[in-house]
Amino acid sequence: MIIDAHAHYYPEEYLRLIGRPELPPKESAPLRDVTIEGRLEMMDRQGVEIQVLSVSQAQPYLEKASDAAYASKVGNDLYLELCREHGNRFFSLAQMPLPHVNEAILEIERVWDDKYNVGATMGCSIAGRHLDDPEFAPVYDELNRRNAVVLLHPTGADCVVDGDDYNFKWLVGAPFEDTIAALRLALSGTTERFPNIRFIVPHLGGALPFLLARILRMTGGRGEQGLRKMYYDTVNGSVDALKCAAEFWGVSRLLYGTDFPYESVGEYERRLTYLDEAGFSQKDVEQIKGERIAELLDLAKRLAS
Repeated sequence: MIIDAHAHYYPEEYLRLIGRPELPPKESAPLRDVTIEGRLEMMDRQGVEIQVLSVSQAQPYLEKASDAAYASKVGNDLYLELCREHGNRFFSLAQMPLPHVNEAILEIERVWDDKYNVGATMGCSIAGRHLDDPEFAPVYDELNRRNAVVLLHPTGADCVVDGDDYNFKWLVGAPFEDTIAALRLALSGTTERFPNIRFIVPHLGGALPFLLARILRMTGGRGEQGLRKMYYDTVNGSVDALKCAAEFWGVSRLLYGTDFPYESVGEYERRLTYLDEAGFSQKDVEQIKGERIAELLDLAKRLAS
């Protein structure tokens, strides 16, 4: 079974509620206008049986708690409606109306037991606040209690670079968001205090595989265990980068993903086929392509129900 662990969906009603009707941007999302039927045809050609959907940068991080809670509810319901309409081809990661802690916990409780909700997603930062902010501890406690899978995703925050020229915030800023978010969760001890949360870091972990030796040297190894507990999706396309990530994390921590619709048709196909070119065993490739995420999300039970 081939499962895409990192794909996005942008319902217009939800985008209006969060004030982001321009998403996803055409210049970086060539497949934005592909219909759901067209998406399923692309999946079928690749042998992809399931996409796990999340909101990408379109998080409901609104200033007023009531607005954020309502947008999150509408968004999650639209995702789950799509999943039900296409029986077992799509599953959903719940968005949360952060930074509003009480509302986030209530939304987790509301959607968690739905067959098609398989976890949660968070931005790599939350309305300008870091993921290791102590005020978010009750949310992590709730996710920990539920053994949650949580996908992190860049939000376009100017975490490393500034200015609008060259689109640096997405060109290179996004993978550095991945890097910083994962490091903060590990170095702060968040991953140790909430050990049942299975975090997924996108884009092979950003710059982490390249910088890990430096990081461990400068921190005396602090945070290493937390980083190695995480999972890393394979949205990239470079065999050399894939090998580097596998060397540091181990093949057992890698999960196939595409970042749909942020690619051309050729790139979409490549994000699956390049997994066969890194010299991994056939068993390891099958684990990356779907068996591991199926186990994490308990999909066998969900598909049987």
